[in-house]
Amino acid sequence: MKLKFFIFFSSLFFLFSFKQKTEKEMVLWQENRPLTWNDFKGKPEKRFAAASTSYDILKTVNKNSVEIKAVFFTQSSWKKTTWINDQVLAHEQKHFDIVELYARKLRKQIKETKFTSYEDLKTKVETLYDVNDKEMDKYQNLYDEETDGSMNGDKQREWQAKIMKEIKALDAYKESVLQISFVK
Repeated sequence: MKLKFFIFFSSLFFLFSFKQKTEKEMVLWQENRPLTWNDFKGKPEKRFAAASTSYDILKTVNKNSVEIKAVFFTQSSWKKTTWINDQVLAHEQKHFDIVELYARKLRKQIKETKFTSYEDLKTKVETLYDVNDKEMDKYQNLYDEETDGSMNGDKQREWQAKIMKEIKALDAYKESVLQISFVK
């Protein structure tokens, strides 16, 4: 009996520790909380780049709600200290802003979709997520290509304005949790 008790509480401790560690290693996108160079804690890779931003859209599907969050991963995002400057940070910030843009697009698509059951919800959200993720990857690549990784200042400024305008246009979808109603 003591062994089962120990295993149960050890498991709870592990899960709690993992959740805390994971949350410390992520930055949630917030309008008034830009990235700083201190957020980039990963080991630099041996390639020709000043920095790299690791990000994703996290989704949680519950019985009557869906949560969609744009996140930045601190431990796998890195910088080469001798190569960084404010322009590079602004470029990396826009990568993170693109994640929020596509999180909002996904929230909008979910809100506009009708669901008949929890299973239907899970299936449709997964499909929407996959399509959205591919579109986001294309958009991220186009951004890097057109700005030449922040080297083309004029294009960088154009993209900065474009991305923020698109995010603002989707302000109605800035809340991460969506309440879901099922249709019969």
